[in-house]
Amino acid sequence: MFANPISGAILSSSGAIPVRRNPNNNGSGSSPPSGSAKPHDPSSSSSSSSSGSSSSASSAEGAARSALFRDTSKALAEGQVVGVFPEGTSYTQASIVQVMPGAAWAAVEYARYVREHDAGRSEVHDVGNGGGGGGKGKEKEVETGLRIVPVAIVYTDKARYLSRISVKYGEPIFIDSYAGELFEGDPDEASKVVVKKVMTQVEKQLIEMTVNAPDWDTICAVSMARSILWGDEDRVPLKDWVEVSQRLVQIFDQPPETASSDRHESILQLKTALTKYYALLHYAGIKHSILLSLLPLSTSSILDIPPPNSLPSSAVLARPTLSLLTSLPLALIRLILFVPPLLLHFPGYFTGPLAAKCLAAPGEEEAAAQFKAVGGGLGVGANIALALGILWKQNKLGRLTALLGLGVGDERLPFLKRVLGLVGSVYFGVLVLVKWHKLLVKANYRQLQQLVTYHKLFSAFAFPRVADSLSTAEVDAYSRPPLPAANVFIKRREAAASSDSNGINTSQARQPPKPIAARKLMRHLLHARAKACVALSAHLKTAEDETLLGYLSSKGAKIPVS
Repeated sequence: MFANPISGAILSSSGAIPVRRNPNNNGSGSSPPSGSAKPHDPSSSSSSSSSGSSSSASSAEGAARSALFRDTSKALAEGQVVGVFPEGTSYTQASIVQVMPGAAWAAVEYARYVREHDAGRSEVHDVGNGGGGGGKGKEKEVETGLRIVPVAIVYTDKARYLSRISVKYGEPIFIDSYAGELFEGDPDEASKVVVKKVMTQVEKQLIEMTVNAPDWDTICAVSMARSILWGDEDRVPLKDWVEVSQRLVQIFDQPPETASSDRHESILQLKTALTKYYALLHYAGIKHSILLSLLPLSTSSILDIPPPNSLPSSAVLARPTLSLLTSLPLALIRLILFVPPLLLHFPGYFTGPLAAKCLAAPGEEEAAAQFKAVGGGLGVGANIALALGILWKQNKLGRLTALLGLGVGDERLPFLKRVLGLVGSVYFGVLVLVKWHKLLVKANYRQLQQLVTYHKLFSAFAFPRVADSLSTAEVDAYSRPPLPAANVFIKRREAAASSDSNGINTSQARQPPKPIAARKLMRHLLHARAKACVALSAHLKTAEDETLLGYLSSKGAKIPVS
């Protein structure tokens, strides 16, 4: 990205530091050691040759590392803060699958940078004291004041526009506490030992501050449990999001030997029920909170649902129809108020999804979200440019120029003032429309989701068709959540692979089913919802989970079926 003159200039101006992935691979293996290509005396010691090659390779590796972190050391020396993403890439997995050592190497190289920078001074009185003079005299202890602060960033829904973000800061790790062992013995080996210790602490803190589950199905089951207990995941307090999620993970992350056979079977049934409901919602393109707003949960509503393979009754539509009609007047008023900002953002609603569809690989949640944001921004930017061009022409027409305060046909008005006035008017106009859009977009989007969900319910229950019936085998294909896309930058792929409750590698056994009309899944979806709610309620009411139930209730959770 830095090689491109445009993106490179943008990144450099924002303070970004260029790095290359896995620099040590090239440093130790790709280039031969110095002098290794020259012929040598066969009678010479092979151990000496091996030692020389190893020393040369180690020096080359250290030199490559020093060059890589030269910019970070300079930034730290200037008192700046360097942010490093330790996982090395963005991915969607059940847990943290890799923590790269770049942050620790940057800290270690900075400590060496301070020591070497101050090595020539006879006396050092400042904070960056790196040691005494030449020779092998006693070295003064390095004091850099450098610390590594682990930061956990958790998106509640990274694929959604305006997702909530939980940010937590861990305990600082002071590099000066490792100075004693960092400068003893072989520099390269000492650095590796310190880096490993530091990153062990970083990884431990990151795991404690994020949501981590044994497999992908558990993550889906936890997401579904949150939605059922709170009605909408947005109602889960953001400050408690990670702890709530991790406590729900612990329901399913219990070794079989620590629980009775009946309880273990109950946990498996709960997980199966929640993941099935999650999967059916995914393939039907419906959210639990939207379905809940149209068809609220109650004991009677659960019992009144007809069997999934029978012809459904249109009576199921009575409650959703009434709910939609009562909300229609307010929705129309809100839509009318939404028209002005919608005109500005309208192109972005097409260019964003189009960019994600064309450029993001299937299943890559982060890439799709990024391309949506970039594509949508370009669409809105093009619309603003078009508006700016129109206003520039309208500037000569009279009324609009007076409205903008630019004068009406005044030839004495300087050209620069005309430009600044026009750009300023557009800027503040866009700023108002953006805030206006942000104020109303969620409510209008929710109303749109309700209409789409109602249409799917109407198609399934108002005009039942025998051809829409699915066999058990056909439904099973849509009863397992899709797995996240593989990431080529994840080294520990064996840890990222998801396994089901029987230990089967789901990344190979599970294939995405073919697309299906949502109406064919609706009856099965409602039954899955009923089973998931009953199973979750029954499990939380057991004596073993009284503490968990009390904690969840204190955070606003409600048992779906009493």
